[in-house]
Amino acid sequence: MILPTTASAVWILAIVSLLCLGSWANTLKLAGKWRFEYFYYDFVLGVLLSAGVAALALGSARSEELTFQDNMLLAGYRKMAWALGSGVVLNLGTLLLLAAMTIAGMSVAFGLALGVAVAIGAVWDFTNTAQANTPMTVLGVTLLVAGVVVIALANVQRLQAQRDAAQQALAPDPRAKSKRAKPTGAALAIILAVVGGIALSIFPRILAEGTSGENGLAPYSAVLLLAASAVLSSPFFVLVFITFPVVRTAGSPGRYLAGNKKQHLLGVLGGILWGAGILTGLLTGVAPRDAQPSALVQYALNNGALVVAAAWGVLAWREFRGAGDRARMLAAGMVVLFLAGLGLVSFALSSK
Repeated sequence: MILPTTASAVWILAIVSLLCLGSWANTLKLAGKWRFEYFYYDFVLGVLLSAGVAALALGSARSEELTFQDNMLLAGYRKMAWALGSGVVLNLGTLLLLAAMTIAGMSVAFGLALGVAVAIGAVWDFTNTAQANTPMTVLGVTLLVAGVVVIALANVQRLQAQRDAAQQALAPDPRAKSKRAKPTGAALAIILAVVGGIALSIFPRILAEGTSGENGLAPYSAVLLLAASAVLSSPFFVLVFITFPVVRTAGSPGRYLAGNKKQHLLGVLGGILWGAGILTGLLTGVAPRDAQPSALVQYALNNGALVVAAAWGVLAWREFRGAGDRARMLAAGMVVLFLAGLGLVSFALSSK
């Protein structure tokens, strides 16, 4: 199988992983008025497609060396079970993330979910890193949590601005007194994103159990099993979300076929991007020690997808346009807090 062996290859893979994991959700935005539940069917198929092609094309190359098929034969059954389990957890976390994104937008959903996931991951890494700097870790996690709180407040401000604009359009008479309505949907989006973030913080730990140790799975094998598990278990999760919808009305699995080619292709493309992102991220972890970037840089690259996704929502999709100066300042503050928090945690966990 083909594995990265040079520093330049590792850097390229790390950047590809960062961009893919932070950008795949754009495909749902481009799909227009397409339910995220139906999008997810195509998404997991895209993940399986990318994992299968990578395993057959790259994982089977250099037959004189260990191939992904050989690795599957040598890997322990418990390691395979961990990889399969990670696909189930991925379904739960990603569907909750997409549900929150449908309500609140990309910047808010990813900021909340991945902010929570990175904060939990930082605490987990701190407890397992003997040389970590305690004050710096605490400050970094505090900034990450502050970023989560700030983007939640920005979402409330944006929804309130939208409701105020709608009320003014319906009642243009300035003499008419109207009670200030509280924004709805903000609490639901926060709950969905936070619970999804908790699931997504567990996902990489479960996958790591499948790839660690002498009888662990190689990246190509692990992602292929993850993808297969996600495809097989996704109908159950999608059925639950369609039957008890968080947005719109209840649907039926058969409505998936009503989507057009563009919507289905965008879903598959989103899965391919995510699959490429998780695979390249795993490949950087198995590169020779001297080819890998410093622990500080590696941590920042591995966890920087939330900043990339938030930037897409704020800058490219302009999700806070017309939301008022206060909401836009809060959104900008979220990005700053996440960058500062990631930087501090990176320094803390790599300090000696």
